Amino acid sequence: MNDLRTIHVTAVIFGCLCLYMLLIHRSTPGLRGVSLITVGYATSAVGMELLALRGRIPDFFSITVANTLLVLINVFLYWGIADLLHLQRPQRWLLPISVVPAAAISLYFSYIQPDVSARIIGVSVLAVVQYALIGHLLCGPAPQRISMPRLGLAILFTVYQAINIYRAWEAHLGDPRSMLRSAGTSTFAFLTPILIAVMTALGVIWLAMAQLQYELEAQSKIDSLTGLLNRRALEQIGAKAIEVARRQSSALSLIILDLDHFKSINDVHGHDGGDAALHQAARCLRDNLRDVDHVARLGGEEFVAVLPGTSHDRAAEIAENLRCCLASLTVEHLSQEIRLSASFGVATMLPTDTTWLEILRRGDRALYLAKEQGRDRVALL
Repeated sequence: MNDLRTIHVTAVIFGCLCLYMLLIHRSTPGLRGVSLITVGYATSAVGMELLALRGRIPDFFSITVANTLLVLINVFLYWGIADLLHLQRPQRWLLPISVVPAAAISLYFSYIQPDVSARIIGVSVLAVVQYALIGHLLCGPAPQRISMPRLGLAILFTVYQAINIYRAWEAHLGDPRSMLRSAGTSTFAFLTPILIAVMTALGVIWLAMAQLQYELEAQSKIDSLTGLLNRRALEQIGAKAIEVARRQSSALSLIILDLDHFKSINDVHGHDGGDAALHQAARCLRDNLRDVDHVARLGGEEFVAVLPGTSHDRAAEIAENLRCCLASLTVEHLSQEIRLSASFGVATMLPTDTTWLEILRRGDRALYLAKEQGRDRVALL
């Protein structure tokens, strides 16, 4: 009877956590994955309540259906965490490989060959596999801001694996309720499912808040029109780049460019045409630079590319390649063609440079030199 009361209390807690997660989902529309995790808590609450009704409802519902519902929380946790972290979620097979074995184990060891210990071992092993899959999902590469909550959740699921392994071992010894014999272990058995439910919810919320904060910070550094870095992000990257270059005694160059006669593009094709031109120009720059390079929209029709480890001559070659790319680009807008050209300025870090702005100012002077020389060209300084 005490066991059933424990299960009933756990079911109530699962239900409360389900409601709490639902409120978080409704009040924070941009938070991904929480709705799936909410469904997982709902299925667990129902499964726990069915277990608590053992003896008052048919065993098929209190054992087979209950155990099947309880394994679903880990499926929805996996899907929810993957969605929260913007990871692909093609693992539809996770549902059948969880539900089918859980139902088969419960049916076989309840009706065909009744064996409580074997049933506990089978369900525990299945839970261990599920927790391992979730842990593997959390242990992938991650931005620094969300690495701590991901690690914390991964450790938590590792602890859950250990608990289920211990539970299976107790069942293997022949007395699945042996851990309930003493007062201490009885308290442990009572608190464990409750702590698992609460700690998982707290861990997921921690991860969700960190992920949301990371996404907001990332959005604050992105130009909404072109998808490139904005001026704020450029200043941070530039300061870090010059610090690294000085520490490693490596080269650092920048390219600053301005689309020629952009005002006439807006006048002839409208601001939508100008936006289309900026978007295509940004794509051209991004596609023709290395992964280690950084390209940003400085403002208006002006762009800057930061080139770590790049000499002055090499930066001039890259600028010329970009100039040719833009000159050959045709932007189609409302059945009209927009042709682009740009003026480029190239500057490289000098031994006397102490700030990023010093390099940027020289690049800006080189850009104006290119404009004075007739535009659609590269000037060095």
